[in-house]
Amino acid sequence: MKRNHFTRALLTLLCFCLAAAFSISALADTSRFEASTSRDENNNICIDFPEVQVVLPSDWAGKVQMNISTDYVSFYHIDSRNALTEELGFENGGHLFSICFTTTEDYVDYPSYMVIGKTTEGTYYAEFPTDLQAYTEDIDIYNEYFSLANDMDWVKANITLTIETILTVDSEYIFTDSAAAYLTGDDLAGMTADEVQMAINEIYARHHRKFLKDDVQAYFDSKSWYSGTIEAEDFDINVMNVYESANINLMVSYLDTHDFDSDTDTADTSDSEYILEQSSTSYLTESDLTTLTTDELQMAINEIYARHGRKFSKDSVQEYFNSKSWYVGTVEPDDFDTNVLNIYETANIALLLEVKEARS
Repeated sequence: MKRNHFTRALLTLLCFCLAAAFSISALADTSRFEASTSRDENNNICIDFPEVQVVLPSDWAGKVQMNISTDYVSFYHIDSRNALTEELGFENGGHLFSICFTTTEDYVDYPSYMVIGKTTEGTYYAEFPTDLQAYTEDIDIYNEYFSLANDMDWVKANITLTIETILTVDSEYIFTDSAAAYLTGDDLAGMTADEVQMAINEIYARHHRKFLKDDVQAYFDSKSWYSGTIEAEDFDINVMNVYESANINLMVSYLDTHDFDSDTDTADTSDSEYILEQSSTSYLTESDLTTLTTDELQMAINEIYARHGRKFSKDSVQEYFNSKSWYVGTVEPDDFDTNVLNIYETANIALLLEVKEARS
């Protein structure tokens, strides 16, 4: 108990002297998240735990509180936290992010996280709030919270493991941060169609999904982080967070806009106005797709985009949709925003890709 009081006092003193009123409140005695604090050459706040370093912008001093527990440390906006706690009568609000440690892969079920790295003992990851954490009844408090939140991309880039026995995660993931950050076209540049498709599958695999193709299943079975427990037909697309949904849509669009030497340019479609008329208003099932060819599956994906006015790079695909009475192409492929897709369309694109892959 004496050591616990000494640790709390030391951490508070270090923060007061070195971080200019950046505050620490230790909730439990733990060596994993004992911290020392200093300033770098740019006056940014460097918080060093035994195995992780977190660097915060200098102007966060006096605005952020750090609460330490056994397996995590959480960072809060002080004024939002205090105002919401006073209003509600219990501690609440102001959460900016947490650094967590786990010996399992439980974090893959969380809506917003970023893997920091793995050690011989377990995994460090950062977790981020998905609901509003600012106090909204005071404009100054509200604005200060969002000033801090706007720095989060910089903060994410400055969370690192500092121990030498780090297990590399580069070979474990195609995109380590596809669940916690938006990918860009530059991230996909030079990738083959198979690699992009596997990166899509990787997002599903984080949520324990199994796969129809034996080689895809074997690939993820070889990853230390993977635990396949959900059959493909039982997988719920709604478990994905906003980053994952957007990144899947980006990769699907990438596959469509790049020529990967497909054997055919167009599907052998009928004269019907739609391949899958219900694809924007209800969830498809595998039984809905049994009669479609591989090319028709791809055209059904394009059809979902076409409903939103997207144009197409391939002349044959553009001509196909130009022949439909409902189609009005107004958006260039490079300007198309996949965020316009609704939950049915996003889920149906994922299913169409999976079935198309299984047949290829």
